[in-house]
Amino acid sequence: MKKTFSVRGMTCANCVANVERAVRKIQGVEEVSVNLIEEMMIVHFDEEAVNPEMIENAVNKAGYFASLIGEKENKENGGVSGNSANAADKKEDKAELARLIASVILIIILMVIAMGAKWDVSTNALTQFILVIPVLLLNKKFYINGFKALRSGGTNMDVLVSLGSLCALGYSLFGLFMILISFENGNHEKAMDYSMNLYFDSAGMILTLVSVGKYLESKSKRKTKDAIDGLIDMCPKKIIRIKTDENGSETEETISPEEIKKGDIILISKGEAASVDGKVVFGKADFDESAITGESEAVRKAEGDEVISGSMIIDGYVRVKAEGVGEDSTLMKIVKMTKEAGATKAPIARLADKISAVFVPAIIVIAIITFVIWIFATKDFKTAFSNAICVLVISCPCALGLATPVAITVGMGVGAKKGILFKNAESLERLRSLDTIVFDKTGTVTEGTVSVEGEVRQDKVRKTSPKAMEILKGMGFETIMLTGDKKEKALKIAEEAGVSSVRYELKPDDKANIVKELQSQGKKVLMVGDGINDAPALATAEVGMAMGAGKDIAIECGDVVLMHSDLLDVVRAIRLSKKTILNIKENLFWAFFYNILMIPVAAGALLPVFGLKLNPMIGAACMSLSSICVCLNALRLMGVRLDKGLEVSKEEKESHLELNENQCDCKIISEVKEMISFGVEGMMCEHCKKRVEDSIKAVAGVLSANADLEAKKVDVETDGSVDEETLKAAVKAAGYEV
Repeated sequence: MKKTFSVRGMTCANCVANVERAVRKIQGVEEVSVNLIEEMMIVHFDEEAVNPEMIENAVNKAGYFASLIGEKENKENGGVSGNSANAADKKEDKAELARLIASVILIIILMVIAMGAKWDVSTNALTQFILVIPVLLLNKKFYINGFKALRSGGTNMDVLVSLGSLCALGYSLFGLFMILISFENGNHEKAMDYSMNLYFDSAGMILTLVSVGKYLESKSKRKTKDAIDGLIDMCPKKIIRIKTDENGSETEETISPEEIKKGDIILISKGEAASVDGKVVFGKADFDESAITGESEAVRKAEGDEVISGSMIIDGYVRVKAEGVGEDSTLMKIVKMTKEAGATKAPIARLADKISAVFVPAIIVIAIITFVIWIFATKDFKTAFSNAICVLVISCPCALGLATPVAITVGMGVGAKKGILFKNAESLERLRSLDTIVFDKTGTVTEGTVSVEGEVRQDKVRKTSPKAMEILKGMGFETIMLTGDKKEKALKIAEEAGVSSVRYELKPDDKANIVKELQSQGKKVLMVGDGINDAPALATAEVGMAMGAGKDIAIECGDVVLMHSDLLDVVRAIRLSKKTILNIKENLFWAFFYNILMIPVAAGALLPVFGLKLNPMIGAACMSLSSICVCLNALRLMGVRLDKGLEVSKEEKESHLELNENQCDCKIISEVKEMISFGVEGMMCEHCKKRVEDSIKAVAGVLSANADLEAKKVDVETDGSVDEETLKAAVKAAGYEV
């Protein structure tokens, strides 16, 4: 059984690891994946051994808050938290903002008192202590989450922040106690010395600055989800359903989306979007399907035509019979597929995950070493203590943890807007490193429909296929078309499409074998097909890309689904992959660079030479800023240009149909070939060599044979219809041993 949970309280990769570890400990859990950005967890488990309450309790004990997303929400929003979650987000945002404002006001007052004139040392110290208490309570989540993380055997950012704050608070309480004792004993000078080393303002400021940073970071992260959440918002909140009574009289009723049932007749008018997949039963309208298929031109729909959920009427009105509703609609499948894909991890994230797993313990050790070195070197407790706290609060596991998921989420959202759906993060990363693209012909390179021209039946090449092939070859890809057609027809289509090579007269299982053959040659293969008879080849390739217009997006065999069934989307997908992985590398670089640079600075590396050292409060501000910068860098992907140079002119669309052999730009046309090599004993001279070659060439299906006297072997090129034993038998018949 698979269930989707909402998980609150996660801030970094360590949090994700803690949640996954807590759930995996439950006997009966088969698989768990957590999406940091969407705050979502998908769990596969044995329903006889595990129930959702057990999973929720395990996550809650680990210091986070999990809740099962209800069936109603699943149906409304494709397996993701919907309106209730959004309402909870808004409510939590308001509460968080109120806590931040209160914290900032109290901290400003506290700092004024801490840095101002000490009218009375003991009163001043007590006032600082009283003011910091509400700040600590307002930000108590750091202490609670940090403690729960440690108790469950994990660590996260909250551990570092709470440790830094508690150390500052603990030493300040000791100082306050000594001030009061000193005054009681009449030692005002000693009381004054301790008053100069109070860190109440730092204890509160660390929590406040990190809270401000996390609030801004959460705002940035939420923007990364806009590309997907915007799709849900396209559907109307109220829908008009046509009801017909026994007498044939029709009435209109207004209902909510979750009330729609398969078979209902829905009225959609100008300016409204379709909330279901279905067929037009009455009326005509021009639909804008750009948000779903990427098609910029309006599509005319009349009786019998299919309507895709999420498409909007720009003129006219129709009545539609609902066929795909709720989670079965195209729109919700897109949302669900993309959000669940965000819960998977790209291979590039493994390095950050490994480092994050040991990051917090390593930082604690570094902070202790920093304190010990400075206390021995300077005998100055204040300097040693301040540097150690600064190391704790400036280190940023969040930047490392966010580097990959925010970019993946934005990249997949941009792809979804273009009708390019990635089923997992691994395929998004792999796509950029391929070198060979294999295309099925029918329904992929061609339209898949037969037109009649006189007595000639012809499957037309898609209008954008030649442009796509030209660009892909310019990017360095080898393009190969596979077809079961006869040689003459296959060559004609290949010429029109502009592929590098073609293999024809293939059986369905030959396609997967060709992919394997290419892989054995060291090539990394992208297979593009219609997702039905190409399933084995799609599954065999490094990345399988399924053409799936409209409601066929649920094709299981592809890693990537092209909603628009346009080969130019192959170019867009590859560009998006390269841009996304580049963005991840930028994020990882700056996250690593920040920590490598700032941790030594926080430890006091600049103090001996330049006399410079960081205040813990500045360290906390830097830590928050680094996470925000990673999120903002990922958001740049929203402006990525995937369509540059992909415009197909009217002349280009029409000219490819007029190509003939003399006009063709197809460089290599290859038949299906198979190489067989084996050893031959007894060849002594050129006469023997020729005799062996002639005996093999006499076998039907052999294209060429080349015997090597020195190596004592023969290389045979066949059309795939000859096996090795037949060839060996021919050589033996000629008087030689094999």
